[in-house]
Amino acid sequence: MPEWLAEWISKDRLVGSKFRISKRYLRQSKRIQQISVEESEDGSLIASHYVVHSPKYGRYNVRFDNGVYICNCPFFKHRRICSHILGVSQKTGVWPTKESIFDES
Repeated sequence: MPEWLAEWISKDRLVGSKFRISKRYLRQSKRIQQISVEESEDGSLIASHYVVHSPKYGRYNVRFDNGVYICNCPFFKHRRICSHILGVSQKTGVWPTKESIFDES
């Protein structure tokens, strides 16, 4: 996990809570299902699609495309990160970039 993200998780109570929820998804491996993955010739991730099953709220789609994660859950709309993205990131080892979350434009 990138240092900036670990620091954010430790300082922001809501994001910290989402990280704890993501660990529950990982413990129950059937909750995170890979739909598609596209890799470059050198094996780096170009794009992916996962479905994360939330026991309380249903299914959410997590997509990764050219370095940017997107989730269709309501929390993502406000923070640009969520438990679903954190779960997929832990599973794949591909983390969101700080720039993709904190757009400076």
